[in-house]
Amino acid sequence: MKIIRNFLIWICILLVSPVFADINELRIPESSSIRKSIADSWFYSDLKDLRYKRAELRVNSVGEKFQIRLEESSETYAIIVAPEVLVEVDLYTESGVEQRVVSEFPYNEKGSWILIKNAETQKIESIKIYFTENKDVYVQFSPNGNKILADYIIDGLYAAKGVPIGIPFNRLYTISFEEVLSLTKKSLPWNYSVIFPGQYDSKLQMIGVIRKNLSRIAYADDACYDENGKPIYISDGSSRTVYKTETENNILTLSSAGFLKWIADGLVESFVGGGIYREPLLRKTVTPNPLSLAGVLSETEDLYFPLDWTRNLAAACLSLRTQKKYLWENAGVEVTVEPFASEISSSGSTQTIGYLKDSGYEISKLKPLLYVLGVTEPTYCYFAAIRRPIKNSVGKPEYYKFDQCAVIFPYFDKNKKFSCVIFENGTELTLNSFINKNKGCFVHLTRILSNEKFFPQ
Repeated sequence: MKIIRNFLIWICILLVSPVFADINELRIPESSSIRKSIADSWFYSDLKDLRYKRAELRVNSVGEKFQIRLEESSETYAIIVAPEVLVEVDLYTESGVEQRVVSEFPYNEKGSWILIKNAETQKIESIKIYFTENKDVYVQFSPNGNKILADYIIDGLYAAKGVPIGIPFNRLYTISFEEVLSLTKKSLPWNYSVIFPGQYDSKLQMIGVIRKNLSRIAYADDACYDENGKPIYISDGSSRTVYKTETENNILTLSSAGFLKWIADGLVESFVGGGIYREPLLRKTVTPNPLSLAGVLSETEDLYFPLDWTRNLAAACLSLRTQKKYLWENAGVEVTVEPFASEISSSGSTQTIGYLKDSGYEISKLKPLLYVLGVTEPTYCYFAAIRRPIKNSVGKPEYYKFDQCAVIFPYFDKNKKFSCVIFENGTELTLNSFINKNKGCFVHLTRILSNEKFFPQ
């Protein structure tokens, strides 16, 4: 009994000790003890005095090294408390190349803490805290009278904005990240930072299989393969003639839409022993107002084919997997979430457009959206239909038309860093190249459950 009592006393001592203060459950480098020791000399000092200060190196109680430094811009200045990162570099010398490990202190590293003040008035503007391996994600705290307003930001978009926190602002100078979590656990979307890398194995499996097959795929208009693997035209279902050399070399000729069907067929093969029928995939999902511009143009051209195709293809995958009949409108396959309130712009924050019916999302908002989907829907990949602005001839109005399809795999790697692989027309694209290629477009997403049992033709 005495042993147990002594053990509990020892635990209580440990919990209040400086060492424990520098340990947290998220394994974020903790600078609270360091900030307590430098607050007077750094956080409360005038800018003219800070300019004479050299950068300092401090070590917390568990051996993690931090650098404290001043950085200035034209309108603001920042006091940065940044953790050490060891980076392997190649050092070129007269005798050859040597591998060295150098120490860096990036401002946006996991565990960085930044106090930002106005350069002219020296009034506090905000405190930023970086807490994940992803440098575009951070929380921000701004003074508002005697209270604090908190923001949760992902790649320039506010997942939460202006959430009041009932403590004096200067308390943030010294409290730990664990205390920040405790104060905001019900008001900020911390679930967006809960990442388990093992959940993405089926996506990675699919990515690997698709990559191995890319050399076999050649683009062809209006081309896909039917439920039995026979080459057909998408438009009318008639048989396509393929060159003998294509058959001999196991080449697949596919259009943008046909490429997505090839992927979907590979997902349902293990359930039904074949592919998906073409005709149900052509079912119309949009009926434009006949008096609108879209209605008039739809009489002569198909403005919505990739949207129809991806919606129906996603519903077909769900139906065959569950052995229940679903149409796209009741299948829950359409991505319509709106996780962001507004965006950061040069003029402050402005309201952002979330999901737009029968259009999807602005492509400029795609990266943070995929980040959230990667966290909250770790087992899903997404069929994308791209809606492009079409500039007509002089004097005629501009209009939008869905004209391409792609498949998108957002995931987090073993180091919990966000990544994304995109395949379009039998080629692989990075997320940035996909966004740049489709500037000004909308992207409509339908979700597809990934599966390690992926056997494409």
